[in-house]
Amino acid sequence: MVLPMDLYPGAMSVKSEVVTTWRRYRTLNLEYAALRVVGRGLFLAMMLMVVFLFVFTKATSLVAGENEVLVPTVTVAPTVDLGELATGSFTRTSGAVVSLIGIATLVISALWTSYALRRGTTVALRGDDGEQAHWKSWRTIAIAVLLPVVILATWLLTLSTSLRRRAWSVIAGQELDPLLVNGGKVLAIALGFLIIAGVTLVTIRAATGRLRGRDVAAASVVGVVTVGFNFVLLYTYVGSLINPDVSGGIVLVFSLLLWVNIVVRVYLGALCWAATPRT
Repeated sequence: MVLPMDLYPGAMSVKSEVVTTWRRYRTLNLEYAALRVVGRGLFLAMMLMVVFLFVFTKATSLVAGENEVLVPTVTVAPTVDLGELATGSFTRTSGAVVSLIGIATLVISALWTSYALRRGTTVALRGDDGEQAHWKSWRTIAIAVLLPVVILATWLLTLSTSLRRRAWSVIAGQELDPLLVNGGKVLAIALGFLIIAGVTLVTIRAATGRLRGRDVAAASVVGVVTVGFNFVLLYTYVGSLINPDVSGGIVLVFSLLLWVNIVVRVYLGALCWAATPRT
């Protein structure tokens, strides 16, 4: 008698790995680690979004009378000035966040997010035998500096893919060929993926001392998901800007919360899978 597992051994292997990874994820209490990162990372993301909105307002004010940002999921009427809407949103958001929280909160949130992320990463990769993270260590401080840079860089790369050719021509000071602009947008997406995947691989190498094929696969998943949800974050924000019945600030906060939740859980889940022994 031929059993299904004999006909499709790969399917059974995938199912077994998913079950094993999920059990390890629960045993190591990585969900609690994810919640710690999300709770602290949301404040960091909000502060970085203020910087992103500042760049967004400049990008949407390059060409007078035109909307420089093109979003496939949203139809923007010619009478709608994204630059004016973005400027108003930036003024309200920066006033509500920066004046209340300030630069000190950015530093503190970066440190505590870095600390929680280090602890979660160590547990996901090495279990309870990993080195305990300390928030005053040079590694935690280094991650606190690099993490905002990496996040903001990938957000800006995502924004660059949504700028019209006319806007890029204004930035370059000369008329650009459509093929050149479109090629640059593809490179921007690839660069965003490589940054996230590369940082993930460096993290795995630093924590475990080696790299395997599973580690590359896990880093690739983190890169794809992060870049994909960067687009979701941008498109959702632009959609809320042009909808008079929706509060852009509320949508932005919920979008950031969704982004942080998904990216953090995928990151820890992928690392947990990479460190799970094959069955």
